[in-house]
Amino acid sequence: MTRKLVGLALAALAVTALACDGSKKELEKTVAQMQQISAEKDSLLKDVMSTSQFIADVNTELAKVKSRSAGKPVAGQAGELESNMTPAQQREAIKAKVAELTQRLNESESRLAASRNRVRDLTANNAQLSSQMAAYDSTIASFKTIIDNQKTEIASLTEQINALQAENTTLKAEKATLTAEKTQLTAEKDQLTTEKNTVYYVIGTEDELFKKGIIQKQGGMLGLGKTAVPAASLKESDFTAIDRTKVSEIAFPKADKAYKFVSRQDIAALATQPDKASRIKGGLKITDATKFWAPSKFLILMEQ
Repeated sequence: MTRKLVGLALAALAVTALACDGSKKELEKTVAQMQQISAEKDSLLKDVMSTSQFIADVNTELAKVKSRSAGKPVAGQAGELESNMTPAQQREAIKAKVAELTQRLNESESRLAASRNRVRDLTANNAQLSSQMAAYDSTIASFKTIIDNQKTEIASLTEQINALQAENTTLKAEKATLTAEKTQLTAEKDQLTTEKNTVYYVIGTEDELFKKGIIQKQGGMLGLGKTAVPAASLKESDFTAIDRTKVSEIAFPKADKAYKFVSRQDIAALATQPDKASRIKGGLKITDATKFWAPSKFLILMEQ
């Protein structure tokens, strides 16, 4: 439609020019100038429309980033940001596009000004083209308004990206805090589990155990008939520490000697039961660690 109108205008102008001075050369010059003005308008229109589409694409991609950040599914479409990109990578990609937008708008403004100057030069000394200059100025003003609106949209995009970045920073800080808390809780849990499963045993003669303060004697009369029992206060450093979930057998120092239980353990949890005097040979084989160690985590065996 535009080209048809331009053609009619050119034809009308040609007739007018021939009627006025019959100058074919002047007519050709005028036609060429009008064609150049039309080409300038077409070029600027294409530039503005391209930038408008670019902004629309960026807006669409930003909306998708927001949806992904909120955990909402986004249908894949050609030309959008890669769905396998992280929200942070998507934001960086959009920032790059916004920067490109800013550059494109600056270039559009420069081309707009340069084009207006070229058209003004073309029509400066041609009264017949003065109406074309007025129409072109109107077009320039319209394009300038579009560019200003596009700049406003870019400012809005930038604010949204900054807001997303601030939100991401907050989320990262919260995640770091949660990770630290989880690590601490895991460490505390591991420590409690280790403490719960750590048990202690010691094997020695009566004299050795007594001198270390591991056993004491009580009962009897006049120093006779006293029984060895665990001391009221036991030090873990005097014992060998083991993990009850991993150690189920304890070997005795002397295979030919019998050893008596001084401490209280559940002997029913042993594969081989001690005799009536609580003595046992050959070593211990624990079949139920939880049951065996339940009465006490300190095992004291005294050589007989």
